[in-house]
Amino acid sequence: MKFKAKPRVMAAGVLLGDYDWLKELLDEDGYIHGYYVDGYIVGKVADATDEYFNPEFWCPIDKSTLAAIGGENESLDN
Repeated sequence: MKFKAKPRVMAAGVLLGDYDWLKELLDEDGYIHGYYVDGYIVGKVADATDEYFNPEFWCPIDKSTLAAIGGENESLDN
C-alpha cells in the first residue's frame, strides 16, 4: 500500500531549514509519496544486503496528514 503525507519539516506550506532535496519529491499540494513506516514516508529500496537496506529517501511526516493512495501495482511517481 502506498501513502502520501506532508513532511514534518513544513509550516504553512513552506519547508523549514535546508531541505532543497525534498522539494523535488513533493507533489503540487505539498505531499510526499511512498511507503509508510513508523512515522516516515520512505522510497523504494535503493541498496540492500543481508545486514541492511537503504531506501531512496526517507522523510518524517505529520501523521495527521497521512492518507492511503493506492495498491502495490501503482507507481510511486503518482
